[in-house]
Amino acid sequence: MKKLILITIFVLFSSASFAEISTDWKWGKVFNSVVLVSGENIAEIIIKDPNQNDPATPPHGKEPKFDTLKPRLIPYGMGTGFFINKFHVVTNYHVIKNFNKLSIYAFNHLFAITDVTLVGYDEEIDIAVLQINEDIPHDFLRWSDTAPLIGDDVYALGHGMSQVWSLTKGILSYDYRPNPGTSFVHYMQTDAVINSGNSGGPLLNEDGEVIGVSTLLISPDKYYVGYGYVIPTPLVKRVITQILATGKHIKPFMGVLMGHIEGRAQYDELKADGIDHYLEIKEVTKNSPAERFGLLAGDIIVSIDDRDIQVVAQVIELLWERNPGDQVSFKVYRDYEYHTIDIVLGRTKNQPDPIESK
Repeated sequence: MKKLILITIFVLFSSASFAEISTDWKWGKVFNSVVLVSGENIAEIIIKDPNQNDPATPPHGKEPKFDTLKPRLIPYGMGTGFFINKFHVVTNYHVIKNFNKLSIYAFNHLFAITDVTLVGYDEEIDIAVLQINEDIPHDFLRWSDTAPLIGDDVYALGHGMSQVWSLTKGILSYDYRPNPGTSFVHYMQTDAVINSGNSGGPLLNEDGEVIGVSTLLISPDKYYVGYGYVIPTPLVKRVITQILATGKHIKPFMGVLMGHIEGRAQYDELKADGIDHYLEIKEVTKNSPAERFGLLAGDIIVSIDDRDIQVVAQVIELLWERNPGDQVSFKVYRDYEYHTIDIVLGRTKNQPDPIESK
């Protein structure tokens, strides 16, 4: 029986295939806002000296010789991005991080756009902003001002599995999935088909507005199994706003490890005291703003800036709205009394995440 072998081929796309397509249909302007991000990586190609034997069995115990060819550009990969204004494209940082030469292919443009510069990025959050230095006709996407709800219809647009400009439909499966690598990011989960090549593309609502950026596929074999993860729009907007203004994104730093209370006895005790907020400070980072301003391990967080706090995600999303130097007011329950503690947020350098969850 013949075996079917799946070969992944990097295709050099000619946008002429997509030129002059009408956008006078519901999703036309959306398609005309989404781009294919491609690139090349410089690699040294090593070949065996033809005068030598098989390097696995060098003659007379001598090491084989190899010749190094000149570095050459080789095709590296592709992903998705989308226009947010006339000259700027948003994508995932992991899409472009290894590229030495960038190309962008627009939906209704004849040729590859090669005059592309990187404005800035946040590797941890996995967002990058590119600038095209060429005036071409295109549309750009709008951000949704309304958070999607679990069960809402959603649409992913991108170039998954090299199937360019593919629109898939699903639902918002869940609105909070933690990122084990950083506590400053949490994801939305969707069952809309997201595959390799979709990274950096928009997740859209019924009105074609961006509710998030596709970034991650949870799968044992790199292919779609129903778990696509998306960076929510409020965080994406925060990152790109700072990048467009300053070229970089700086996150605020608080310095606490948070988690839910452990044990029924503590739960019953707090409930008897009328406390129905069960997020506890587990640890306070040494020399952090939290320590300097008086937060303690064991404090029960009741509210932050008058917002009731039940889960770590609420703290993360609150920090998305804050910057280093901002004051944040904590209401905590400690030793059977309420305390209000104001702290001034620091800035992340080579420090732990702004908050950590447990």
